[in-house]
Amino acid sequence: MKIVLAGPKGAGKSSVAARLVEVTGLEAVETDRLIEECFERDTGEKHTCREIFIEHGEEQFRAVERKVAIELAETDWKMIVCGGSSLLDPASRRALRKNAILIYLTAAPETLWTRIAQNGLPPWLRGPNARAQLDKNVAYREELLGPYADAVIDTTDKTPEQIAEIAMQHIVEELTIRSRAANTYGDIIRLTTFGESHGPAIGAVLDGVKPGIDISAQEIQAQLNRRRPGQSQVTTPRDEKDQVEILSGVFQGKTTGAPIAMAIFNRDHDSSKYEGIKDLFRPGHADFTYYRKYGIRDHRGGGRSSGRETAGRVMGGAFALQELARRGVRIVAHAVEIAGIAASKCDYDAIESNPVRCADPEAAGRMVQAILAAKDDNDSVGGVVQLEIHGLPAGLGDPVFQKLDSRLTAAIMTLGAVKGIEVGKGFALTRMRGSQSNDNMADGGFVSNNAGGITGGISTGQPVLLRIAVKPTSSIAKPQRTLDTNMQNQAIETHGRHDPCIVPRVIPVIESMTALALLDAWEVQDRLRPGWSAKL
Repeated sequence: MKIVLAGPKGAGKSSVAARLVEVTGLEAVETDRLIEECFERDTGEKHTCREIFIEHGEEQFRAVERKVAIELAETDWKMIVCGGSSLLDPASRRALRKNAILIYLTAAPETLWTRIAQNGLPPWLRGPNARAQLDKNVAYREELLGPYADAVIDTTDKTPEQIAEIAMQHIVEELTIRSRAANTYGDIIRLTTFGESHGPAIGAVLDGVKPGIDISAQEIQAQLNRRRPGQSQVTTPRDEKDQVEILSGVFQGKTTGAPIAMAIFNRDHDSSKYEGIKDLFRPGHADFTYYRKYGIRDHRGGGRSSGRETAGRVMGGAFALQELARRGVRIVAHAVEIAGIAASKCDYDAIESNPVRCADPEAAGRMVQAILAAKDDNDSVGGVVQLEIHGLPAGLGDPVFQKLDSRLTAAIMTLGAVKGIEVGKGFALTRMRGSQSNDNMADGGFVSNNAGGITGGISTGQPVLLRIAVKPTSSIAKPQRTLDTNMQNQAIETHGRHDPCIVPRVIPVIESMTALALLDAWEVQDRLRPGWSAKL
């Protein structure tokens, strides 16, 4: 992460940077100084930026400026102070914007003119129309660069200290947004997960929970047991017990109002299988994309992108499931298709009695055989999960950008194995007429449920129904083509302990994310209309 200060000459970049360095501890670098040093290295001539521009022309000056910007793009944790025109060149602009918070400083033209004149006018501000040229340049740069910045600060009539304080507010806000967006879910009930597949622990922090609510550690453990590895012949043999430890936020079985921190400790991780492929991108995994995004990745089991991260979601989701159950809501997910084998019956009592969590015992047996056949062939299979929410009152959901179906699908799509979701009849609605798809109403209720219990983004009081596409597990021992970190062609076989089908273990995670989304939406609705669930 870098902080880039940009803006026209006279906006106060250097003065503000000096104050920000005191607060942040970052090293400040000025592009003008780096341009002069780069020019001297390349030509052996020592010139100021002004001299380079006048004596060698704008084209050569921009070329050196661009080279410096590209070099700075690969640096981190710096305070970069740009020359007045550093971001005008598109290539320089893209380079300096990379992994950076861009603060654009500006001021009224008369203020800029006064400040600039004190130190001598630059080459482009000479002649009888200099002041008009300044006004034109300032307007052009603000129009071009203002929308490109994370924050635009008018420095007119402000001291460097005041400007730095405003800039820090923007920097903190931007860092909060960027960090929270990746690892925290929820608006009121907020879940943050942490840990990596082969690190010491996986955990979660659940915040925003009111004090005095019953919470069962046994129920949290029961949900983790449904997700944990090594539970059957169709899951990974990695033998993790996933014993949860509640570290804070709970006293004598009740929430205290403090953040609820929970963790499980990794006991059976073997990183040796990954040493031979640490420089290879595994097809289907997030290896390549994480590397491109962060410039670094944990090759041991995928690190943060591993499915093991979802244990933290189950910890938080287990509480949400308990709380929703007290409100009369029941969430159940089950496999309706694996490896192309579809269930034809639905016996809820059968779901937990077979290793694939299918409500059709006969289909479950054939699904198991298909999974084992793929496993014997060093391959994997995917499937379809049906999610059902029963007992949800009408009125939950917030139009237009926080519709209930939007909340649910967004929550479930955070799971790496999920590649598609349909609500209600979903794609089948495209083959119906309106007279067939509309859910008619009569005798105090609905005649059908093609919409899946959600209309206009708000729950109808009917069962909410979703179908979720789960892809085949990416880690397979079959030879595949890939690239290495130098983007050279390579062959890869991913050995180790992996699920030949992730569907059975993703089911409790889907239920957990659903519960978190519903409880968060419920808390939002309670603030909008207290007692809403009893007012229909």
